[in-house]
Amino acid sequence: MINYSYLTLDLFAYTLIKGLGFDSSNSLKEYQQFWQQLPDYVNSSLHDVYALKPSEDKLNFSGKLDDYPVDGNYQSFNLGDTQAFVFDRSANPKDTKNSVNYLSQLKTLTPDFPTTDLTLGQTWMISGWVSSSQDDELENLAQTLYKTLVGQEWDHQRIGQFMGATVFEVWRSPQLSDKPTANSHTLIIFYTNDNQMEAAGKFYRYWLHLLCYRHKIWYAYTYSRQLKQELQDEFNQIIPSFPTPGCYDLDKLKRDLNNNRHILFRYSQKLNLLANQQQTIITNLYNYQSYLNLIETQATKLGTTDLTFLNAFSQTVEKHYQPQLEQDIASLTPSLGTLQGLTDTVRGIVEIEQAQRDRNFQNNIAIVGVGLGTASILASVPDLEMITELPPVNAYITHWQLSKPQANFVVSLNVSIFTGVWVAIFTAIVIKLGELLRSKKSSEWR
Repeated sequence: MINYSYLTLDLFAYTLIKGLGFDSSNSLKEYQQFWQQLPDYVNSSLHDVYALKPSEDKLNFSGKLDDYPVDGNYQSFNLGDTQAFVFDRSANPKDTKNSVNYLSQLKTLTPDFPTTDLTLGQTWMISGWVSSSQDDELENLAQTLYKTLVGQEWDHQRIGQFMGATVFEVWRSPQLSDKPTANSHTLIIFYTNDNQMEAAGKFYRYWLHLLCYRHKIWYAYTYSRQLKQELQDEFNQIIPSFPTPGCYDLDKLKRDLNNNRHILFRYSQKLNLLANQQQTIITNLYNYQSYLNLIETQATKLGTTDLTFLNAFSQTVEKHYQPQLEQDIASLTPSLGTLQGLTDTVRGIVEIEQAQRDRNFQNNIAIVGVGLGTASILASVPDLEMITELPPVNAYITHWQLSKPQANFVVSLNVSIFTGVWVAIFTAIVIKLGELLRSKKSSEWR
């Protein structure tokens, strides 16, 4: 059985605090509240706390956890567009022999870290001294520690060397991919002497940045998969079913046009965000490789170092993530033109139908106006006695026993209405013939 001591558990957690396509104000409030509650959490988790030194971005503590001496710290780092949190806790003194269960007790010192849509991810780091360097023994111990921490066995593992220490990178994933499930990505480092572990402390800032870039790449690629699905859904919503020409419902077409405009805007916005994810992956892959080379160069000076297993992630990004994004952008970009064309088609139909409706309304106004004008003119004619002398009109007047003024009024009213109606009909015929003539000339010009 391998003896190990000075067991240390670290958690590197990252969240976005600024960027395109999201509002981080609410998330920042959650993290601020989280940070302010840490001192109370430490007091309630440890007994006999004899050193608690909170500051703006760091909290140091020492105390006892189930009669085990423990010390550690919580730190917050601003990395530009990302807020990073590092939780470090260790068994103390260094010669304390630890049981596997002690790892679970150390984990209880990790508070409930807030997770939102802007949470990039997190990585556990387990480290400690070991009394053996046999590969099979180290792997068995790593499996035991991982299962104790995560609650399940790992799906994937990679092994390397770090300053003479053995390093396991392990994680779980729902599929055979490099994308781990939440809280499962873990680095397990087994040191063989005190000097190695003390020297490792100088690399925490390097690990902080390296893992940050790694999680940014994972986040960008995962977000790109979501954007791709949303873009496909947006495209499927805008495909119209046009009715038979001449049977358009103008009000419905206007609603469809307004809906299509919103869809087109969202599609364009999400397509730009997809391109941003591609650039995010390119930038962070470069930064990841730079820090990986820096760690490997510095660590090699202190002992045997082989971090090829970490470079495997770079190869996955170059061979799978980047080509996939390039293919998605290439296939989804032409759809933007299709959506624009469909929207323009609906807009054109709406404009034509609206113009026709306006023209019909104007024609109707003209017809009614001519008819009313004609009727008004005839109604103002003072002498219509010659019409009252006509036999049919005279018989009507005699039957109803109308006086002369009454007879003149009735005759004037009926004549003006009759004439106005016929003049309106004639005007409508003339307007219609004019439209047909213009339509014929337009067809000839085409």
